[in-house]
Amino acid sequence: MPNTISSSFTVQNLIDYARVFPWTSPVIGAAGYKLQPGLSYAQMVLQQILAEPNPWKFNSVLAPKFLTQPYQQDYPTSISQNAMGWLQNCTIVDINNQTMPKPRGLITCVHSLMPDSNVGIPESICWITNSNARLGVWPGNNITFTNPLLSAGGGPGSNPICAILDPNGNIQVISSYGVTIATGIPSWPAAGASAGTLTTDGTVVWIVIDPNGITFRLDAQATFGSLVLQVEPLYQQKPPLITSLASTFAPIPDDLSYLIKQGFLCYCTKQENPKDFASEFTQWKLDIQEAMGSSDREYQEFGIYPESSIQGIGSSYRDNGGLPWQRGWRTF
Repeated sequence: MPNTISSSFTVQNLIDYARVFPWTSPVIGAAGYKLQPGLSYAQMVLQQILAEPNPWKFNSVLAPKFLTQPYQQDYPTSISQNAMGWLQNCTIVDINNQTMPKPRGLITCVHSLMPDSNVGIPESICWITNSNARLGVWPGNNITFTNPLLSAGGGPGSNPICAILDPNGNIQVISSYGVTIATGIPSWPAAGASAGTLTTDGTVVWIVIDPNGITFRLDAQATFGSLVLQVEPLYQQKPPLITSLASTFAPIPDDLSYLIKQGFLCYCTKQENPKDFASEFTQWKLDIQEAMGSSDREYQEFGIYPESSIQGIGSSYRDNGGLPWQRGWRTF
């Protein structure tokens, strides 16, 4: 779930600080109450501090985990587009493996992936809008949806697509596994149903997903009977909007307010003394990186593959569905 680190440092506090420097008055006003371009500069400061490649721990969120399904490339979620900044890293886990610890590895987070029919162990993940997701349709009567988790009595199976567009245009995903209605059709909600609305379909339960949410797309799909992977994306939150002098700089904690001050003065320089802006901006970006190093000295491995590759033989085996005796994805 999203982080909720509080901040007491407001835009007004920032303006009051900047007023100490007389040369900033054309930007913020002599009295310190000029809203523009002060608010815009404050917003740009927030965006720069939280931009790539700055994976702050205080701004990272573990997305809801999901399980791979046969021939499904896209996995819709109710994560708001207003919350998703950028994908930081992603782990895949051989979830039904009985060894301890379960085999896991990293896959690469990328900006975009095209729809395709590749099969194999995924090597990349991106996010797209739910409106652009490739979805299935209701599969019909007496169709079994098996829980992919062995601990729930299931395991690798032959489920139909578990993310569909219902007849009224709502995005639906499986909430509870079971067997679809024996005759007739489910009582689908009206168009524009609220996210979280449930539909009973025999012993299957569907849940409506926010159409303004985001979908996770993998670059490879499972086949029937494939290995089941649990996908665990970690993302950075999008910077919140600054709308008034009372706005704070959350989720940036107060101990990093010096970076906010430095960045704001840097943008003031852009207007008052443009020739010095480039050097001031470069120094500020370096100070941001130094602050990250001071607060997080662990070795960064984002996007680096493990020494023993989780991808096995490689993507060249996708064209023929993997090794013939393994029915799609290779084992770890």
